[in-house]
Amino acid sequence: MKKIQYSLTVKILTAILFVLFLSVAVVSTASSIYMADEGYYDPHSLSFFDTALCAQTTQSYADDIYYSYLYLSQRADPSTEDEFQLKQYQSKYAKENTNFFFTVTDEEENILLTNFEEQDYGTQKSYSYNHDNGMYDETYTLSAYVKKSITADDNYRTTYEIFNLLFSMRYISITAAALSALVALLLFIFLLCMAGHRKGEEGIVLSAQDKIPLDLYIAGIITVLLLLVNISISFFGMSYIVEVVYVMVCTIAVETLALALSMTLAARLKAGKWWENTVIYRLFHLYYKFSRYINKLICDVIANLPLLWKTVSIFTAYLFVNGFLVILLFSTHGEFFIFLLGLLFNMAALLGLCFVSLKMHKLKCGGKKIADGDYNSKIDTKYMFWDLKTHAESLNNIGRGMSKAVEERLKSERLKTELITNVSHDIKTPLTSIVNYVDLLKKENIENESAIEYIAVLDRQSARLKKLIEDLMEASKASTGNLTVNTARTDIVELLNQSVGEYIERFAASSLETIIRTPQKEVAILADGRLLWRVFDNLLNNICKYSQANTRVYLDIDIISSKVMITFKNISSYSLNITTDELLERFVRGDSSRATEGSGLGLSIAKSLTELQKGNFDLSVDGDLFKVVINFDSIT
Repeated sequence: MKKIQYSLTVKILTAILFVLFLSVAVVSTASSIYMADEGYYDPHSLSFFDTALCAQTTQSYADDIYYSYLYLSQRADPSTEDEFQLKQYQSKYAKENTNFFFTVTDEEENILLTNFEEQDYGTQKSYSYNHDNGMYDETYTLSAYVKKSITADDNYRTTYEIFNLLFSMRYISITAAALSALVALLLFIFLLCMAGHRKGEEGIVLSAQDKIPLDLYIAGIITVLLLLVNISISFFGMSYIVEVVYVMVCTIAVETLALALSMTLAARLKAGKWWENTVIYRLFHLYYKFSRYINKLICDVIANLPLLWKTVSIFTAYLFVNGFLVILLFSTHGEFFIFLLGLLFNMAALLGLCFVSLKMHKLKCGGKKIADGDYNSKIDTKYMFWDLKTHAESLNNIGRGMSKAVEERLKSERLKTELITNVSHDIKTPLTSIVNYVDLLKKENIENESAIEYIAVLDRQSARLKKLIEDLMEASKASTGNLTVNTARTDIVELLNQSVGEYIERFAASSLETIIRTPQKEVAILADGRLLWRVFDNLLNNICKYSQANTRVYLDIDIISSKVMITFKNISSYSLNITTDELLERFVRGDSSRATEGSGLGLSIAKSLTELQKGNFDLSVDGDLFKVVINFDSIT
């Protein structure tokens, strides 16, 4: 089937049928519009004498009477040829040879020429003509009458037959227009599908017309159309039949040209890169290649100059061109073209300066991103040149180097954490044995006082070591995120009160007064109650260890802008001469002498556990005032 539809014969026959059906559709549509405008679809009020056909014929006869027949009849000394033409007119407008009757009168209503004898007429019209006789203007009136029964064989007979034909086909033309348009559309789609295909060949094959540059092709079609319009002027004033025939020829020509253009466009679009087969594209491509060559030549020269000399050279060239344009402008006495050329040159220079500024801004933003810690950010060096490109590549290299350094540091931290976890696990096994054997020794009946003291020391220190190892393992898991977090709705007020209740005796032993300020209602957050209790436990344990005796401890819960703020405040018994960042580091303690018990891991663990639960942990020190603020999103 494809072999048949892609054959040249099928294409030609389909194209002929398309033009034929489209012509029928155009003619039928034009006829329907014309008849609708003339009232053909209202038969009760329509008469031939009311149509434009009748009016145009009457106007033509009236002009012929005035400009030819009347002129010949009024000549004082007619020639033999004039007499012959006059007889021809007399015969033409004899009542048995014409359907047109007339009476020509002057301003005094004197009859100058007539063939009207009170015959029955279907319509009557009057025309006025101005005549300059050399002394003054004179107005002639021509009364035209069209015979009621069109019997004579003249132009009225022709138009009357056309009228009857149109009237009889008024509904057929609508049907013909719709059907022809539908068939023409289907044929047009079929032709577009066949465009670019050739029998016996695969893929899209461009024909000779498809290889003509598209802009030249379109220009040729426009030229032919203008030529047809030009020729049509010479057909004005001819007979109605000639005008109709010429319009039909023009319609077919336009349809053929439109079809050819549509098919070549379809073939070019299917083949792809249709824009490359245009004269404009080729000229621009040639200009682009030439400008690239010149630009490369200039860039190679300038690229080998230092930045200062590049700037001086470009600015000197700019001043030189501007000076030349100013001299040229004065020498041509302000020629507009020179002024426009100078304006364009300076606009181009401004655009170039803006381009450099944009690239510098890109360098600035890229450097800021790297400075802010975004080491993976890369500056796009496309369209950059000279020192700008070199600087951008240097910044990219810095970013890569910093990113690599950060990766190495993270790797080192990870290895350190894993080492701590593994060592702690290895120490825990023998430590468990030590604790168990100390416990067994305590149960023995030992009477030696010194041995009892030694066992007590072993018991105390092994318990401390066990606590340290547990803290180490917990800190390691918290910092690496290896803890399971089971978040649920948690009443923070109740959890804080329970945690404080565990430390009432220790607060009393340390002479600390606790002041708790919380809302009376439930304050709910999304957290893991077990891990959050561990956070509170670490903070309250620190308060017991490091608070100044006989001071107050403030524990507050506030709701600020959908955030739940839990605040712990106490007065330190040691001088806090270290920063908050150092306090949050592992193995750092508030007493620099390390005289108290503790591992220095409490705050680090609390911070890691808080962040695991999507909360924020903020530590601040003001003199001896130690303050921790934990905040979570509140839920209703």
